[in-house]
Order: sequence, then structure tokens, then C-alpha cells
Amino acid sequence: MKRYQFTYTLLLLALIGCSTKNDSIEMIGKLEQELYSNTEKVFDRQSADKLVAHYESFVEANPDDTLCASYLFKGGEVSMGMGSSEKAIELYNRVYKEYPDYRKAATALFLIGFVNETQVRNLAKAQKHYRKFIADFPDHNLIDDAKFSLDNLGKSDEDIIKEFEAKLAKTNQKDSL
Repeated sequence: MKRYQFTYTLLLLALIGCSTKNDSIEMIGKLEQELYSNTEKVFDRQSADKLVAHYESFVEANPDDTLCASYLFKGGEVSMGMGSSEKAIELYNRVYKEYPDYRKAATALFLIGFVNETQVRNLAKAQKHYRKFIADFPDHNLIDDAKFSLDNLGKSDEDIIKEFEAKLAKTNQKDSL
């Protein structure tokens, strides 16, 4: 009899765990829909914060689930979009370090550099992450972006445009000769 009670208890706990996990996935889906279907021009920061918290909560409760890396990456995107730079960097860093085989792990590393450059304005950290990205992922589709960013760290948009125009003028001069 005790054996059946033990088995029943384990089965019940497993079902509750699945239900909680499925409920969590369902809640995340609802929050994503709520956030991304908002047709108002005003960004709903409260919904975004709630969504990021649910992503993190899911990952903490289910660290081996195949959705974890995706949820952390999405949390990084939402955080970056809100200007929550430190949270974005934290989440992208977790993707890169905890889920290195995830298809967007390299992109997460690039985005750590990008957030450091554009939002935090920590050019030393941005440079470090761009260099690591370039060294570790030389064939990635963002490699040209990383090189461009690294070459232009700290330059204003105006300076970049002037340099581009100068190169273009120089190329046009050579072509006319």
C-alpha cells in the first residue's frame, strides 16, 4: 500500500510540475502577445518588465529546458529595447556562457558589445566583446558589423559619414583617372 502511495505521490508531483511549466509557457505567450500586439505608440514598460521576469523565472525553474536559451535571449532583446542595459547585458551573457550551443549564442556576444557601445557608453568593454566575437566567430554573418563597430568606436555619426565620403571621393578620383 505504501508503495502505491509513494508512486502516486511521485506521479502527482510530476503532473503538477508539468502543469506549472505549461502554465508558465502559456503565461509567457500571453505576455508576449500583449507586449507585441500593443498598437499604441506608448511602450508598456510594466508589461515588458513582467515578461522579462517571467522569462527568468522559467529559466530558474527549468534550467535544462530547450526554451531557456531562447527565453534569455528574448529577455535580452526586451531589456535592450527598454534601455535596461545592465539587464540586457546580464541576460545576453547568460545565453553566451550557459548555452554556448544555442544558435544565437554568438549573436548574444555581439550584442553585449553593442549594448556596451551604444547604451552604456563603455567603449573598453564594447571593444573587448567585439574583439572576442571577431576572434571566436570569424565566419558569422555579423562579422562585418563587429569590425565596423570596432573600427568606429567613439566616433560620432558625423565623423563616420565624413570618413565614408572621403573614401568615396578618393575611389571616384581613382576611377576617373
